Amino acid sequence: MTTPRDLLIVALDVPGTRPVEQGDLSLALAGAELADLLAAGRVALDGERVVPGSASATGDRMLDEAVAALVREAPYEPVGDWLWR
Repeated sequence: MTTPRDLLIVALDVPGTRPVEQGDLSLALAGAELADLLAAGRVALDGERVVPGSASATGDRMLDEAVAALVREAPYEPVGDWLWR
């Protein structure tokens, strides 16, 4: 299971008195996805830029889609832009 899926399960289990806001959850899921891509060697960080690595399959459809959507030419996408798209 990927970090974003784990996070989503936890977020869905939050009591109704403290619901997770949609924008907060979206940003957290994107951050978790980026963390998994970093751990898998599919991206690296160069300062504030997301630099693509290997485009080979990760074995997870969602992560593979994220890899396919990476900007592969300089200037690479800033982390903030990547998280909010």
